[in-house]
Amino acid sequence: MRKIRVAHVITRLCAGGAQENTFHTVRLANRDRFEADLISGVVRGGEKSMEDQVHAAGVPIIRMPFLIREPAPVRDWITLRRLIRLFKTRQYDIVHTHTSKAGVLGRLAAERAGVPIIVHTPHGNVFHSYFNPYLTRLFVWMERHCARRTDRIIELTSGGVEEHLAEGIGRREQFSVIFSGIDTAPSDAAIAKREATRAALGMGPEEVLIGGVGRLEPVKGFTYFVEAARSVLRSDAHARCILIGDGAERETLRTQAAGMGDRFQFLGWRRDVPELMAAMDILAVPSVNEGMGRVVLEAGAAGVPVAASRVGGIPDIVDDGETGLLITARDAGALAEAMLELAHAPERRRWMGATARAKVVPHFSLQKMVERIEALYEELLYEKKLDSRR
Repeated sequence: MRKIRVAHVITRLCAGGAQENTFHTVRLANRDRFEADLISGVVRGGEKSMEDQVHAAGVPIIRMPFLIREPAPVRDWITLRRLIRLFKTRQYDIVHTHTSKAGVLGRLAAERAGVPIIVHTPHGNVFHSYFNPYLTRLFVWMERHCARRTDRIIELTSGGVEEHLAEGIGRREQFSVIFSGIDTAPSDAAIAKREATRAALGMGPEEVLIGGVGRLEPVKGFTYFVEAARSVLRSDAHARCILIGDGAERETLRTQAAGMGDRFQFLGWRRDVPELMAAMDILAVPSVNEGMGRVVLEAGAAGVPVAASRVGGIPDIVDDGETGLLITARDAGALAEAMLELAHAPERRRWMGATARAKVVPHFSLQKMVERIEALYEELLYEKKLDSRR
């Protein structure tokens, strides 16, 4: 029986939810049924790369060096031609693109190469807070154009489906909702080390640790976290804050945090994020645009409640008042109020964390995510009469 050949295309393998999702979909593929390739551009600038993790897992990367996030007509044309040639040479049955730029070039190349099945996962959207209004409208137009050449669009939450339909992208029947799974095992071990990790951070038993985790980019909204933290630290002598990650806003945020001393620490990129997450009492997620909020699931696995923006797919995975508190995006005052509300209610905080863990651990695993994606492939193979097993 011939194996089904699948190409996964993504712009770059920096540290991020879309990249983790794509990598694990390839790593955990059912190799008895699918031959899965990972095609990627190069991580550039100050972004943290996850390519060492990819290589350590034995997953080869097919390199597209001119595949970059920003519009670049000459490089984009070269990448398009190279993708067409690669798709024809390897005779893929399915091309599955990830994120906007790779989604545009990959889908156009797949159509021109005659690939039978085209699937796309946006991993959120670029409809606001990424580019200027003119570039944003260009991306929306391209998404509409490419949707007409796509068999299925995978959204991480039902809210993501509605956001795309509101922009005139795709038809409702084209969409499937498949969450972005996480590996919950590191959280199990991290919870057992909670007190040791807090001690290593210099945390006393009565102190409340509030954290933020992610790329230090405008879309993640950490400027509102820093502003909210200043208010919280003035109001609560037992509160401390940490920010884990790196990115373009690192120095701006450091300047903004001046004066808070060691009660607000920048930890940079860390390999022990599960341990640091489990050591927290509250996770702040102040995003201004978010596909799903993978970090929210990671907090849930660690038994930590969140104070999170009501944007994108976050309301689909945070039960307001039960697993966390939802607040209006870009509102540092509302974020500070939510953080203080949780800081002053230790019993409620622990109950919310336990509720979040009970929701996340059984239902949001990586294996379940991959099984659902491959079930979608099987559905499309059957629809197009390409299923060699039938």
